[in-house]
Amino acid sequence: MKQDWLGIIQGDEQSFVRLYDAYYKPLFHFGLKIRRDRELIKECIHILFCELWERHDRLPIETLQPKFYLFTWFKRIVLRNLPKEEIELSAVFDEPLEDSIEEQRIEIEQIIEMQQKLELALSRLTKKQRRFIQLRFFENKSYEEISTLENASVRTVYNVIYEALKTLRGSFVYESLLIFIFSK
Repeated sequence: MKQDWLGIIQGDEQSFVRLYDAYYKPLFHFGLKIRRDRELIKECIHILFCELWERHDRLPIETLQPKFYLFTWFKRIVLRNLPKEEIELSAVFDEPLEDSIEEQRIEIEQIIEMQQKLELALSRLTKKQRRFIQLRFFENKSYEEISTLENASVRTVYNVIYEALKTLRGSFVYESLLIFIFSK
């Protein structure tokens, strides 16, 4: 990560792409903890990486842990882009405005670790199972839509997803997938 950070500062596009690929999903999951608005979070990630590239020559070289710099920057973008809603004054005083830095670091590490475990477990599925899981749970497609997209019967879609979930069941990933699904 540190090498890619230094590469971005020097204007290396490959370093930028590697950083984007490595942190898109963890940033997305982190953003959903702040606000459960998938489209807003996607937009904020886009803003983050656009700002990152625009300012690449002014980024701090001495940043010890660029991932925390990136997550903090992202959190500020999300908070800056939240719709202006009415907030009760008592709610502001009842809750702390922000977690401590250490709590934020732990949360970021947990999200990254969960993402890595999820990717490892999903890599054990067949290509077809991964594709159907991706469509069903990450892209919110119905069984009928998957059937049409993949030129398969609805019964086949049900069976493939059932077998994939059966393979994942009992692992950390199954619980994580359920948490992800119900946090939408």
